[in-house]
Amino acid sequence: MVAAYYKYKKESINLKFNSAKDTLKLMQGAIKEYKSSNSIYLRRSIIGYFQDFTEYIIDMSETYLVITGNYVDGYSGLELIKRSNLYGFIDENLTKFLVSAVILRNRYTHDYYKRERVENDILNYAISKMELLEIFLQLTEEKIRLDAKNIK
Repeated sequence: MVAAYYKYKKESINLKFNSAKDTLKLMQGAIKEYKSSNSIYLRRSIIGYFQDFTEYIIDMSETYLVITGNYVDGYSGLELIKRSNLYGFIDENLTKFLVSAVILRNRYTHDYYKRERVENDILNYAISKMELLEIFLQLTEEKIRLDAKNIK
């Protein structure tokens, strides 16, 4: 029973990873087109992809903590990412990168009265730090780890 649950959770984290990776690729494509067009539609798409990407990362961190028996109810997305770092899911550099992204997402969600400034911050972050980002999931019997290349 425990092995089946573990396998199910590993499959779940893999599905979330695939969604995160697909969303990242969509965002990168929108960034490329936005740079030549300055389209408001692409701008909004980048922001939406950014939000979705951070949600998938938070979900993956939470699932990892459940799989490893380190999940505690009531943690914020930021805390879930930091805890998943403590238990080996993400390294320190990727943790800092993802925490910065989630902080921006949180500002967008909660500081609606500063929406235009936050949108600009997200757009600048996505273009300067995520356009070339690549993510990888190492999924073996012994470990599950999220890695990245081209972190700025």
